[in-house]
Amino acid sequence: MSLDLIRLRRELHQIPETAFDENQTKALLLEQLKQLEGIRIHEFAKSTGLLVEYSCGEGGYRLFRADMDALPVSENTGCGFTSRNPGIMHACGHDVHMTVLLGLIEKVAQTKPEKNLLFLFQPAEEGQGGAESVLGEGLIQSFPVDSVFALHVASGLPVGAVASRAGTFFGIPQEFDVTFKGKSAHAAFPEKGINALQAGLDFIARMQADIAELAHSEKVIWHVGKMESGTVRNVVPDRCKLEGTQRTLSKSVRDRVNALMLENCSRTASQTGAEYQLDFLGTYDPVVNSEELVLELKEVCAELGLHYEEAEIALAGEDFGFFTTRYPGLLFWLGSGCEHPLHSDKFLPDAACIEVGVRIFERLALY
Repeated sequence: MSLDLIRLRRELHQIPETAFDENQTKALLLEQLKQLEGIRIHEFAKSTGLLVEYSCGEGGYRLFRADMDALPVSENTGCGFTSRNPGIMHACGHDVHMTVLLGLIEKVAQTKPEKNLLFLFQPAEEGQGGAESVLGEGLIQSFPVDSVFALHVASGLPVGAVASRAGTFFGIPQEFDVTFKGKSAHAAFPEKGINALQAGLDFIARMQADIAELAHSEKVIWHVGKMESGTVRNVVPDRCKLEGTQRTLSKSVRDRVNALMLENCSRTASQTGAEYQLDFLGTYDPVVNSEELVLELKEVCAELGLHYEEAEIALAGEDFGFFTTRYPGLLFWLGSGCEHPLHSDKFLPDAACIEVGVRIFERLALY
């Protein structure tokens, strides 16, 4: 029985689930995997992830990974297989990633190559620690993994095009929350209060100045995307919360920016009288591609008649970096044929990219 990958992609697209809640998704994957012979399915104790094993004897394993989770986005694609879970959408293309991996597993089950292969369906890629969770259980490390592979559908890249680069490919995201606590007062008597909103604005100004200076020598982004303060127009706000992210290419620069935030919080509190709380949230390792594996990808693209191009370094986050820290790895952009940006409510890859992804993965698996 052959898997209908187009139908499966549509079914996966209709049941998006957020990090660590991918229960419907897992059930559908298990239903399809149990139709295939010659594989062994391992479940993780602490998450919805699945590790599929294909073993043919002694030797190392190549591991291929697809992420499972979706985003808290209300879909606006207008497609005939739109999300059935309100407020959640596969806006990052993980439905395609899982479908490609299913297609690869089916090919392997049918052709039975003399290779040792692992296939990982990983939960919670979107900032919730999915890679760390599955690696933390030690199941993957019980196999002699010698290389790891993943793809990501790319906005603005046509179907049949592939992009990657050797060395650092994806940078390090670091999420943060900063809260300033002041004292309420009537706007007519501001001297009786401590303006937490002004403290937040002062902190942002200090950080922007420091980041502009740092950017002369390093590639760095520092961004506040959400700010909450005040309840009444004529009252001095007693609380201000900032939610943001920073992006760098090395852990040393990330730590330097974190130190600047701590320093500027302290300075702002000292000058305004406000108290502060700085919380560092999720962070990833950088994705660093093996030069040897990038050469393999280029050769595979040439064999398949696909267009390969050198990618720019992305300051987006990808927790596949936790794998490339441990093992030689390869991540590449797969042309999606969709012009809408990743994470937007209109992002919908062309189904034609699924076959391309399966063909590339199959050649890399047998390399």
